[in-house]
Amino acid sequence: MKKSFSAILLAGGLLLNTGCEKLLDTPLQGTDLTEEEALQTKQDVLNVLQSCYDVTANVYNGRIQYLGELLSDNLAKPRSNEDLTEVFNHNTLFFNSTIGGIYADPYITAFRCNRILEIVDNFDFTTAERNEIVAEAKFLRAISQWEILRLFAQPYGFTPNNGHDGIIYKTRTEEQIVARSPVGVNYNEIIADLESALPNLRPSSDYYASQDAANGFLAKIHFQMGDYAQAAVYANAVIGSGRYSLGSSIDRFENDTVDVTEAIFSNTSRPEFGDFRSSGFGNYRSDLASPPEFFASREFYDIYAADTSDRRLKNFFELDESGDAPRVLVKKFNQEWFNVTILHLTDLKLLRAEALAESGGDLSVAIQDINDVRERAYGSNLNNLPAGSSASQIIEAARYERRIEMFGEGDRIQQIKRRGALEGEATEVRTHPWDCNGMVIQFPISEQTTKFELNPTGGC
Repeated sequence: MKKSFSAILLAGGLLLNTGCEKLLDTPLQGTDLTEEEALQTKQDVLNVLQSCYDVTANVYNGRIQYLGELLSDNLAKPRSNEDLTEVFNHNTLFFNSTIGGIYADPYITAFRCNRILEIVDNFDFTTAERNEIVAEAKFLRAISQWEILRLFAQPYGFTPNNGHDGIIYKTRTEEQIVARSPVGVNYNEIIADLESALPNLRPSSDYYASQDAANGFLAKIHFQMGDYAQAAVYANAVIGSGRYSLGSSIDRFENDTVDVTEAIFSNTSRPEFGDFRSSGFGNYRSDLASPPEFFASREFYDIYAADTSDRRLKNFFELDESGDAPRVLVKKFNQEWFNVTILHLTDLKLLRAEALAESGGDLSVAIQDINDVRERAYGSNLNNLPAGSSASQIIEAARYERRIEMFGEGDRIQQIKRRGALEGEATEVRTHPWDCNGMVIQFPISEQTTKFELNPTGGC
């Protein structure tokens, strides 16, 4: 059966409007060729692989991150957007078009990656070239679908055997009517893809799949599973490479004229073409004439407000008391465009510190990780964690630093869920328990089939 090349480029399980979605920058764009006509050379295959990175940049342009932030206690109620207010209220509906658009992109990536895996052996790539193409496709397929899993299903540890509903982890392009897999199965599938990719990736790269990026994501995945010893091993592989440093700047969301030395995996904006891959973060911008959609919550701000020596508070947030009610402005993303640092050294250092403390590891390494982050934030060692600090003190410090460091990056809700599911913390977000139905986002109605069950409705 002949397949339309436009379908190969556009399909990903859902044919929805993906906003800033860009197709291949080749003469094939906008044509209606069959796959046999379009995929004739090795370069054609590489072009499709490049398009997978293009869509992955859309996945991480701020939208997948702000869905996580809206579920958490980091943000105040959105100013006016009703779709996003549903997320904030923990009661998303299956006709939410904003969610539908965000949900589509990871599966577009997976679809294209799967097609590459199905056809790559039809071309005369060398063994090394073929293996690297396969590795990159598996890496992108894994991280894209992991983002969907984390938002649309309850976390690892929610049930004792992790048999609760996850997602359909797509590994082929054939259309099938199937049920959602258990979350435990999804985690195994994602880990298997990353482990399979790992040996055939380049050691490092700012913008492409690499061994450092795969190890970093494996550290984050095992951390989310509560496998802290293994998470520390993967984090060590990246941190110990010596290829990354925190640097002196607290801002890792810089335009491409700035070398972000802690960036392990990023997407890149190309302003010369009007291609801004940070557009979703524009909802935070407080430097424009019109007010932003997002403000930080007062609860978040008050935790850090008394510490006036913390450069992150001064540079990234501002309490605006000029109106009827005080609002906390976010200045962290006040640029027209920037490269989005998806995986970075700060995350892995704070992860390793907590993982070592949780698993009985080397506490001196954990303390140094905390202090590396603090010295950059304060510009001195006056706020350092003392030598000999206990495991519980390290964990508390790592969590405190993580929340302000990764504000706006979609991390906070995952930490709340991990600690609730694995440690039994009875955390509430705006009076809603961490494990209530509304803490997961509802699937688009187009996903419902005789076998695919949507998430429970009714919110929290």
